[in-house]
Amino acid sequence: MNTHFKKRVLFVDDDPVYHEMLSELYLLWGDGSWEMEFASSAYQALSMLQQKPFKLAVIDINMPVLDGMQLLVMIARRHPDIKLAVMTGHATAENRAFCLANGAELFIQKPRSADGMKMVFTMLNDLVSWTPGEGFHGMLRQVGLQDVIQMECLGRNSSILEIHNQQMRGRIYIEDGNIIHAHVGEQTGQSSLQKLLGLSGGSFQLLPFEKPPQRTIEGSWEFLLMEAARLHDETTSQPFPPEPPARPADEPPPAREIAAAADSSPRVMETLICSGTGDVLYEAHCPDAQARVRFMRQIAQAATSLGQFLPLGTFDTLEVQWSSGCEITQMRPNHMAYVRVALNGEQNPQLRSP
Repeated sequence: MNTHFKKRVLFVDDDPVYHEMLSELYLLWGDGSWEMEFASSAYQALSMLQQKPFKLAVIDINMPVLDGMQLLVMIARRHPDIKLAVMTGHATAENRAFCLANGAELFIQKPRSADGMKMVFTMLNDLVSWTPGEGFHGMLRQVGLQDVIQMECLGRNSSILEIHNQQMRGRIYIEDGNIIHAHVGEQTGQSSLQKLLGLSGGSFQLLPFEKPPQRTIEGSWEFLLMEAARLHDETTSQPFPPEPPARPADEPPPAREIAAAADSSPRVMETLICSGTGDVLYEAHCPDAQARVRFMRQIAQAATSLGQFLPLGTFDTLEVQWSSGCEITQMRPNHMAYVRVALNGEQNPQLRSP
């Protein structure tokens, strides 16, 4: 591959074992597009930056003589074209605030699991690949709003995500990995969260955490993000039906219209979210959660087997429709989700046979 198109990245960390592990994994995941070099000290990193161009520098904080935060400031001043990220095992609120205020576009706690390492690679790959374009931009550039929230929640961080465009400005509060509050103007709560996540463009930035005036959001962050994504998809993908002729203000709707509207209103009858290993994270009205988990694992295994024989791309969502509703199953490496929606007045949330 032509080195002009390589993603040249400098990792600054004094742990040689960590260097070796990152080199093997990122070369594999990057499919040959990454060119990595490693520096074990701030002095060595500055020398290497003077000798050749890099697109991204990933810096550890805990290093001898000159620590990573001091190095971050120096690189930001001397090499303003290089994107900067901090990946450390000392992810305190004070370190986060300092690094984000002094040039870092990502502040990441060193992952301890395979899923975490793959997620960090994806974010670094997005950052090093970024070019200006439409949509959201800000402190994390190409990384999306939901990606940022997921990263903060998985890391059990506390922060404020400030979002704005020409029409509105709002904030999402995350405390210890939980979404606890959101507001847009005078509006607060889950509806504000959905409105902010539904924006098609704007700017955002991470701010140091401070307590909101009140807690207005409960529930797992996985369910909140999934619900916001579902509402956004419905809004953007479904055309608006033609408006019926206006009824006189003093004329009540016919009884059959009221009954039909009540019967046809979609209602979520079951919801189940679990980790990639099958641990239940959230459950609502699910008579047999373990049966659902086994069903999702069977679907995931079948999709993997199918992908080995047919070039159909990634298969991670299954939707089954019937006369009175539908079932949606989503399988991802780090989580699985099942939702059953009823129509036509179905009242009995009995478990359908997987």
